Amino acid sequence: MSRDKGKPRRQQTHRLLAKQTLRKTLCEFLLVFLFSYFILFLGMSRYPNIYDEGLVLTAAMRVAAGQIPHRDFYANYGPAQFYILAGLFKLFGESLIVERLFDLLVKALVVTSVYAIALCYCRRLVAAWLAILATMWLIALRDLPGTPVIPVSLLNLISSLLICPVLTRGISTKRMLAAGAVVGVAAMFRYDTGVALLGIHTSVIAVSIWLKPGKHRLRCFMSTYWPYLLGFAAVTIPPAFYYLSVAPLHFFVHDMIVYPGRHYHPGRNLPFPGVQFGEPETLGVYLPILVAVVALYVTLVPRFKSRGSAPGSVKPSASMEEWQAFLVVFGILAAVMYLKGVVRVSLGQMYLSIIPSLLLIGVLFEYRFTLPRPGRISVIILAALSVVAPTWAARHVSKGIYLGHESVFSFPAQGAPAIQTWCKSENPLTHGFCFFPEEERREAIEFISNHTEPGQKLYVGVTKHDRIFANDNIIYFATQRLPATKWSHFDPGLQNSYEVQAEMVRELQMNSPPYVVLDSEFEAVHEPNDSSRSTGVTLLDEYIRKAYRPARNFGDLSVWQHKE
Repeated sequence: MSRDKGKPRRQQTHRLLAKQTLRKTLCEFLLVFLFSYFILFLGMSRYPNIYDEGLVLTAAMRVAAGQIPHRDFYANYGPAQFYILAGLFKLFGESLIVERLFDLLVKALVVTSVYAIALCYCRRLVAAWLAILATMWLIALRDLPGTPVIPVSLLNLISSLLICPVLTRGISTKRMLAAGAVVGVAAMFRYDTGVALLGIHTSVIAVSIWLKPGKHRLRCFMSTYWPYLLGFAAVTIPPAFYYLSVAPLHFFVHDMIVYPGRHYHPGRNLPFPGVQFGEPETLGVYLPILVAVVALYVTLVPRFKSRGSAPGSVKPSASMEEWQAFLVVFGILAAVMYLKGVVRVSLGQMYLSIIPSLLLIGVLFEYRFTLPRPGRISVIILAALSVVAPTWAARHVSKGIYLGHESVFSFPAQGAPAIQTWCKSENPLTHGFCFFPEEERREAIEFISNHTEPGQKLYVGVTKHDRIFANDNIIYFATQRLPATKWSHFDPGLQNSYEVQAEMVRELQMNSPPYVVLDSEFEAVHEPNDSSRSTGVTLLDEYIRKAYRPARNFGDLSVWQHKE
C-alpha cells in the first residue's frame, strides 16, 4: 500500500523536474537567440544592397500593389519572401529597417537552431562553439540581407532534423506530416532548393525502408511516406492552384525552367577560387563538401566500426545509431546544397551547404574518438579550418564596416552635413533608421521623388542594354515608384535579348514614365562569362534616346526626361 502511495509522488516529481528542465532549456535558447540577434545587429551594414536586396524589396512593393510574380514581373525566387515583406510593410510602413529586422530575426533563429540541434548530439561547449561559428559566417556573408536563402537555410535544418529518426526507429505520422509541411514552406521561398530538399528526404526515407528486413518494402515505404507528401502538398498545392487561376503556366515555366536552363550557367558561371594564405575565408568554398564527404564516409564505408569512447572523452549524448543517422541526413543535405553553388562559385552561393556542414563537423568532433586514427586526424584538421575560415571572414568584414563607417553606431566622416540632411528626409531608406547609399544615388532618389508623383511609374536601367550584368533595384523601393516594365530585375540573356527589349519598349510606350534612370556603374564589371559579352541588340537604347532627353547627371547615374 505504501508503494502505491509513493508512485504518484514520484510521477509528480518527475513531471516537475521535466517542466523545470524544459523551462531552463527554453531560457537557454532565448539567450542564444537574443545574443546572436544583438551581435548580428551590430554587424549590420547601413548601406543597402542595390541589386539582390533591392530586387526583393521591389518585388514586395509590386505584390503589395496587386501584381503577381512571373505573370506581372520576372522573378527567379518563390513568392514567400515577397508576400511576407509586403505584409510587414503594410503593418509597419515601407522601410528598409523593417526588412533588415526581419532578416536578422531569421538569422538569429538559424543560430539558435544550430545550437539547439547540436545540443541533441554534442556537449554544450561544442554546441556553443557551432553557434558562434554560424554567427560569424552570417556576419561575413553581408551580401545576403533580405534574400530568401536565409529562411531556406532555417527550414532545411528543421525539416532534416525531423526526418532523422526514420533511419533508426519508427517515426510518427505527425512528425512526417510536419517535415513535409516545412519542406513545402521552403519550396515557397525557393522552388529549386525546395524540390532538392524534397528529393533528399524522399531518398532518405526510401533507403531507410530498403535497409530494414522484411518483405512488402513498397507498401512500407508508402505507409511511411504518405504523411510527408501530404504535408508538402498541403502547403504547395493551394498557392499553385491560385496562381493557375490568375496566370498562364508559361510565365512560370519561362522564369524557372526555360531561362535558367538556357542562360544561367553561361551568364553567371564563375570558376572556383584559389586558396591563398592571406585569404583563408576562401576555404569556406571547399570545406562544406569535404566535411560532407568525411561524414558520409565514416557512416557508409563498411570498414568503419565503433571503438567506444577513448580515455578522457565525454560520454556520448546520443546513441551510435542516432548520430550516424544524423551524419547521413545532414551529409546528403550539405552535399546536394553544395551543388547550388558550383555554377556561380562564391561564399554566398555556398551558404546553404556551409550551415549544415558546421553541424556535421561538430558531431564528428564530438565522436572523433570512435573513429580510426586517420579519421580522427581528418576531423581535427577540418574542425580547425572550420574555425579559421569564418573567423577570418568575419574579422575582414567587420574591419571594413568599421573603417567605412558603415556600422549601426557610425556616421560617415565625409559628407556629414549632406548625410544629416538625407536622414531628415522621409523615404523608405530613412524612415525609422537611416541607411545611406552613395551620394550620387541619394541625389538621384531625391530628384525622382521631387519630380514625379506617387502614381507615376519609373524605369531604372543601364546605359548600354546590349550587355547585362545587374542593375539598380533599390531606387524603385526608395522612391516608391513602381517599375514601368515587367523586366525590372536584370539578368544576362534577358534584357539584352531582342524579344525582351521589344517587349520593354512596348511597355515603356504604354506606361510612359516621365523619367528613366540609367546606371553605368556595372560597365566596369567583367566576369569570365556571358555577362561580359554584347549581344549587339540596341533596340531599347535607341528608343530611350529617341523618346527621352538628358535631364541631370549624378555620377554614374543619369536621369532622362520624357520629351513629351
